[in-house]
Amino acid sequence: MIKLAVGLGMVLSSMGAQAGVIDLGAIMGGANVYTARDFSAMGSDVEGAIASGGNVTIQDYAVNFKDRAAYAGYSIVAGGDITLTGGSIHNGSVYAGGKVALERAEAPPRSTVNPVDFAAATQQFKDIAAGLRLVESTGTVEREYSANKIIGSGEGGVDIFDVSAAFLLGGNNWVLEGLTKGQTLIFNISGKHGGFDGGMHPLADYNVLFNFFEAETVNMKGILGSVLAPGATAVGIHDVINGQVIVDTWDSSIQVNAANYFKPVDVPGFELVKDNPPVEPPAEVSEPGTLALMMAGLVGAIAMRRRRA
Repeated sequence: MIKLAVGLGMVLSSMGAQAGVIDLGAIMGGANVYTARDFSAMGSDVEGAIASGGNVTIQDYAVNFKDRAAYAGYSIVAGGDITLTGGSIHNGSVYAGGKVALERAEAPPRSTVNPVDFAAATQQFKDIAAGLRLVESTGTVEREYSANKIIGSGEGGVDIFDVSAAFLLGGNNWVLEGLTKGQTLIFNISGKHGGFDGGMHPLADYNVLFNFFEAETVNMKGILGSVLAPGATAVGIHDVINGQVIVDTWDSSIQVNAANYFKPVDVPGFELVKDNPPVEPPAEVSEPGTLALMMAGLVGAIAMRRRRA
């Protein structure tokens, strides 16, 4: 099997180790959706390309109608099988590590070249998600009546926000303050289950990334912005997300629009967080009182020896 090199998504700045350029699109080859494992959906579409490390199983579905091919020419890249029952694959070839089964659908061109190392790409996404969560926040998220009120630093550039998934889900509208149109907003979102309750249109003028760094599921309903959730399953029905998506597994009929792709950005204070071997637990230390008694005894013993000498 021939494999092309995975694009380098994070390049440390030559100005120092405390800043890095995050380019998620380079890692996923410009795909609209990336899954580490399986992608399964029905009755909807992805306007751009799909890159999936597992099986792609779709029914009554369209892919890459907007001609946003990944890796310079692929509509679907699958590490496993591709199964399409009714629908269409547009504007590019497909690669499958397994079989391609089509029913009530025209056959697209098929490539024998896998353009991505899924294991390496998935690990890089996990490292980026872990690194971003450690970047110091520059803004705050508050509740204003029923809205999520986003308050930036007022300096433009990149603003970082730390917030829980439960808090964001409690707001049905978004109010922005202290921001400059076009700037980057990165939300580090804690919690196992993520999602939103609408009203996100004010974010349309910004470069937005939702980093669900510990999520197990994310409901993609109504999201405006890109999603980095490398450990999560994407869920949800009958709605739309406008942005790129990076998840572990896709199991949703949410429509994915080829819009609001996350633009590469230099994030001050960002460093990749690599997996490290387990740290050996520290040796047990005596409690303060016990330690003091031991030290007193040692001092006494030394004094006795000196007197005898």
